[in-house]
Amino acid sequence: MTRLLTALLLLLATSAYGQKSTLLKNINYRASELYHSLNKTGDTLILKGERTIDKVEIFNNDFQKVYLVNSLDTEIPLGDIPNGRFVTEVKVSDKLIIITLLRHDSLEEENQEITEIETNEQNSIFGQSTYQSKAHGKVASEVETKEPLRKPVRFYWIVKHINKGHGSSKKMRIGDKEVVDKMIAQHEIDLKSKAGKNNQLTVWEVYDTSKFLRFKRQNPDYATVEKSESFNTNPFYKS
Repeated sequence: MTRLLTALLLLLATSAYGQKSTLLKNINYRASELYHSLNKTGDTLILKGERTIDKVEIFNNDFQKVYLVNSLDTEIPLGDIPNGRFVTEVKVSDKLIIITLLRHDSLEEENQEITEIETNEQNSIFGQSTYQSKAHGKVASEVETKEPLRKPVRFYWIVKHINKGHGSSKKMRIGDKEVVDKMIAQHEIDLKSKAGKNNQLTVWEVYDTSKFLRFKRQNPDYATVEKSESFNTNPFYKS
């Protein structure tokens, strides 16, 4: 099975091979609306979507960049992306399409990286980003960091308790930073009203989607744990 997976990844890499970059395409049907490839020299990422591409984030444990796009297509220069393996997240409307980008100096180094690829990097989910940069020919200023980063927040886990005189209800959902900001603003307004003064809102930062959801299913008291690799146990917001 391992050999078969490696052979498949090598085949995909060969079709997307560039001089100093390799793009492992997302073959999930949810990603079919996004054309993603490299130019012939492998120094530019080419993206074309059926819907507007909001932003693109390229990151690993030591490097992170976000390109604001707001267009159906974009070309992102890769010349300042260092060698290594990177997760590339393309945000299209409410969907996040995940692509794996390899930056390397030789084919031998590329093949070594491919053998270490984790297959679960091809999952899609919406989230949010923190650092902003400029897509080629598109938007605003560029900010970059090469220093070790805090764990990137992929999305937020939101729990809202609605307390009324005759009963209560609880709503739980996943949201990005924009959703969280709107819910907090509305919650602050509700707290000033007679009907909503007893409502409660708690928001956690989540680093790994699948691990958090698995952890939450296995630990109903997840809100009381002191440490976790999948989310920040200290709430981002709590009323």
